[in-house]
Amino acid sequence: LAPEYGGDGKEIGRCAQFEAPIAAFPAHYAPVDLLFYSGSMLPAHYRGGAFITSHGSWNRAPQPMAGYNVLFQPFAKGKPSGAFEVFADGFKGKDPIMNPAEAAARPDGTAQGPDGSLYITESVKGKTWRVIYNGK
Repeated sequence: LAPEYGGDGKEIGRCAQFEAPIAAFPAHYAPVDLLFYSGSMLPAHYRGGAFITSHGSWNRAPQPMAGYNVLFQPFAKGKPSGAFEVFADGFKGKDPIMNPAEAAARPDGTAQGPDGSLYITESVKGKTWRVIYNGK
């Protein structure tokens, strides 16, 4: 375990004494916002689940940057249920990007409208998108 996490850099295998994570997400996605959806505009699958806004990585060099999306984590009985899904992506504008300054948009928040629509904001140009579902 690395010293910054309370270890000596040599000892391994201490994780067995801790409770396993109830959900896991990729490294460097930089989650910055969480919204539990309670609306009825989106399909029933999304009700009670969590939208997680990933601002995107900035320090993965020499690897391509990652994240830059809105994830959805299904919930059942108050706990994560199954794997997360990518709900909205394409914010990078191109793929791969090697520097965060190349991203067309970096999502930084979600909000639920009174009608159940989902709003997604981003920090590069200050845009806000409204996500609606019309059932078609």
